[in-house]
Amino acid sequence: MKIGFVGAGVGTLHAALLLTARHPGVEITIFEKEAHVGGRLRSVDFESGGRIDEGPTIVLMPGKLKEQLAEAGVTGVKLERVDPLYDLHFDDGTVVTKVSDVVDQAIAIERQFGEGRGFYEFMHQKEKDYKTSVSKFLERGYRRKTELLHPEMMRPLLQMHALETAHDHLKRYFKNKYLRMAYSFPTFYIGGNPYTTPSIYGLIPYREQAEGVWYVKGGYFSLAERMYDTLVERGVRFVFKAPVERVVVDQGQAKEIVLQGGTHEAFDQIVLNGEFPLMERLVEGKQPKAYTPSGGTLLLYFKMKGKVDLPVHRFLMPNDLEPLMTNIFKKGRLPKHPAVYLFHPSQIDRSLTGTDDSVVYSLIPSPRGYGVKDYEKVDFVETVLEKIEHHHPGFREKIQEMKIRTPNDAQAFGLYEGGSFGIAPTIRQSAALKTQAKPYPDIDRLYAVGASVHPCGGVPVVMMGATILVNRMEQEMGWKHEFSGDPERVYQM
Repeated sequence: MKIGFVGAGVGTLHAALLLTARHPGVEITIFEKEAHVGGRLRSVDFESGGRIDEGPTIVLMPGKLKEQLAEAGVTGVKLERVDPLYDLHFDDGTVVTKVSDVVDQAIAIERQFGEGRGFYEFMHQKEKDYKTSVSKFLERGYRRKTELLHPEMMRPLLQMHALETAHDHLKRYFKNKYLRMAYSFPTFYIGGNPYTTPSIYGLIPYREQAEGVWYVKGGYFSLAERMYDTLVERGVRFVFKAPVERVVVDQGQAKEIVLQGGTHEAFDQIVLNGEFPLMERLVEGKQPKAYTPSGGTLLLYFKMKGKVDLPVHRFLMPNDLEPLMTNIFKKGRLPKHPAVYLFHPSQIDRSLTGTDDSVVYSLIPSPRGYGVKDYEKVDFVETVLEKIEHHHPGFREKIQEMKIRTPNDAQAFGLYEGGSFGIAPTIRQSAALKTQAKPYPDIDRLYAVGASVHPCGGVPVVMMGATILVNRMEQEMGWKHEFSGDPERVYQM
């Protein structure tokens, strides 16, 4: 059995790991247009020495991630808890700090805002909502869009108030605007606007609070490197700097992968792993559909002289988040008062520089379609640096090296329309309405995985999608696996 993958993102890596663990005789070839694996999960390397994550930084769902790596047979990945989780510094001086202990968090919220009971109610309800979401929505695939209309699907969606926005839903629990912002803004982790994103995605801050925020020792990018090493040990073939031109479809089956240089390779199964709106342009006979892209980001990477007085995670926030999100998502304009996320892994991991110097990453929500010159016209990077300096005097004088990544850079890399997180988490791009592991009912042996494929973005969630993919492949090929005798599980796939 020969399987070809287009793209070497984390979805491909985990799917290949599962396949080689379950079926050691399978032959896998992975074509990657870049010179390395990981997709978004890669590093920025400084000329003066040191590395830092380019993309994802916050490890959520650590229990699920450990379970996934164990099933795939990946060892040597170490996770470290970050506590406090992070703090949010608003422009008017208000500070909201999130800690891992739920009781301590409730006490802190009660003392500061008098809303400890609302926090407990939020956690209690979201615990139930999360269990429902995982079993009914996240860890299953769909064969038909109409499955969402089944009473067993509609009932929990209505009970969870899934059609409310993430921000407005929190009015059920919190009166204070800072708490509503603090517990709704994490929808931007997957590129969503909290004022329009469905509240089902508001489960992200619940998982932060329930299971904590964690860090991969050596950087999140090292996870992709470890997955790659394991696959090489198992004999998986990687072809780098090999952009794919098209996927040949003949008589309703995916047959060949054709590289831009003209090389043809035949496979029994083909998997597309990348931004699906771009991947479907490779499939013969298919016209690309319209999708809503996720939010863009301006990313600044700093190599710093010596140690920096910063926690691992900090958010510098405007007093009102809604105008910022309106400018970014609806008006396509830069906000007057930006939000700035600061990631300082050197606080707990000196291996990233090997010295007393530090590395810091800054993410600023931004409209798509912006490049360096667009930011220079309005001195936007200067505005961001001034905001950081205001909160952390002396920051600028410690900068040794700075690298910039814009939404236009993201688009050139292959992220759909420059959005940083795949397609946007809208109701029309969720669950059964989102691209599935088998994207086309009329094309056999063609599959898909990644942040723009069900279930969603985020490393452990994309890996869930890889599990759904492998189960579906096994089912359709008649391979034996642990669920082969479970008709309910087969139906859910």
